[in-house]
Amino acid sequence: MKKHILPLVLILLSLLLAFALLTKDHDWGDDWASYLMQAIAITKGQTQDFIQRNTFTMRMSTQFIGPDAYPWGFPALLAPFTLACAPLDIFCLKSINLIFWTLFLLVFYLLLVRRLPPLESALLVAVFAFSPLLLNFNNQLTSDIAFLFFSTLALLLIEQVSRIANPTYRILLGIVLFFAFFVRTNGILLLPTLFLAQAFDYLQTRPRLLPDWKRILANDLVPYYVFGLLTLANLLLFPAGEGSHLERLSVISFKSLADNVSAYFAMPAFFFSDLPYPEIVYGVLLPFILGGIVLNFKKDFSLIAYLVLSYVLFILWPEQQGIRFLFPILPLLVYFAYRGMTAASFALTSQFQRAGQWVTRGFWLVIVAAFAWTSLTMARDNLAQGRGPYGNVFDPLSIEMFDYVKSQTAPDDVIAFYKPRALRLFTDRYTLLIDRCDALPLAKYVVLRKSRGGVDQVSPDDIESCNPSIAATRVFVNEKFAIYRIRSR
Repeated sequence: MKKHILPLVLILLSLLLAFALLTKDHDWGDDWASYLMQAIAITKGQTQDFIQRNTFTMRMSTQFIGPDAYPWGFPALLAPFTLACAPLDIFCLKSINLIFWTLFLLVFYLLLVRRLPPLESALLVAVFAFSPLLLNFNNQLTSDIAFLFFSTLALLLIEQVSRIANPTYRILLGIVLFFAFFVRTNGILLLPTLFLAQAFDYLQTRPRLLPDWKRILANDLVPYYVFGLLTLANLLLFPAGEGSHLERLSVISFKSLADNVSAYFAMPAFFFSDLPYPEIVYGVLLPFILGGIVLNFKKDFSLIAYLVLSYVLFILWPEQQGIRFLFPILPLLVYFAYRGMTAASFALTSQFQRAGQWVTRGFWLVIVAAFAWTSLTMARDNLAQGRGPYGNVFDPLSIEMFDYVKSQTAPDDVIAFYKPRALRLFTDRYTLLIDRCDALPLAKYVVLRKSRGGVDQVSPDDIESCNPSIAATRVFVNEKFAIYRIRSR
């Protein structure tokens, strides 16, 4: 037990840092607003109403925003928090991320300690425990941290499935696979990961021409049965909506594929963005990552399968979503980099092997120290400023605009805003994103953010003159926003 004290201390320190970094604000990326509205709809039994109103926003806006609904898993997990915290207590609501963040670090350690000595496992856990990027991401009320936990837990269970005969274990695996998919659609990749891991293990240990169908049907397929039953229950309990995301596959092109290959190949460097020269750090690690994958192909086949499947999906998906898409595979990349560096040190002559091992550990210790210092500085600054707000959604000027819309417009009025889901969350109005002058007649009011110009909205300089068929009259203004009433001429 003593050998596991250090990782537990690291996890506790990470939790304290994550809590210290929580703010009383949220950025304008309004995916979070959709998750929160879905959670509120669950508590009120109004999921169909949410689908109807969100579909209007998604389909009638002048550019693609997102699916008609996100997977219902994270909203279902968030729903009790909306009751305990109040639906718009953003600081309290973010505590859901702290729970899943702590669980992720614990599961990641359990995944590592099967492969590395406890101290080395704790070292790699510390890389994530003090990562400024990930710690600060607990401020995002989205499914990323929860999915990071469920996907890592699924990988931990998948690698043991062939060694543990207890059927309860396979039932548990099926439940975890379902929750990964329930929380994020790309959790479905864990199913082929399981299948490939089982097939690889079968070919390695049972080179028979004819498979043992009795064992397969009664034992190996149990996780799939559980996953299928829970998915069926999900379809019966919650209205569909996330499937609309699949329509985006129709815009795949050679250009999008080439852009994604280039972007996602380079994107892991962003994990080291709080260090000097992150691209160089990543460039140094890249050959070790590839070496670690090659050298541990058999031992870590399930991890490699998930890594490859994830990259294939990211490359195929037309829209790039930044580093957050890579969260579930960042732990694998760091692990394989460490494996590659360790293997390189052992490849040295005997008199230099020990020095090589210390260089490897020292490299990661420097990263941990730099991450910890940056995170501690950010946490101190956040607390010194009373946790915000920092000029975003919960800024007084934003709240003033929301209050005007809610009090001075009718419930069935259509309001245009560049973040329509956030506006609907605060005002309960029908909302659209309109960035073309010819589409202005779709809305009765248009809310413009002054600093954005013509990005995702009609430019404030053009609103009154760009469409001769309408008259735009300003009815509200503050330092950040202006609201125009739209009438036909």
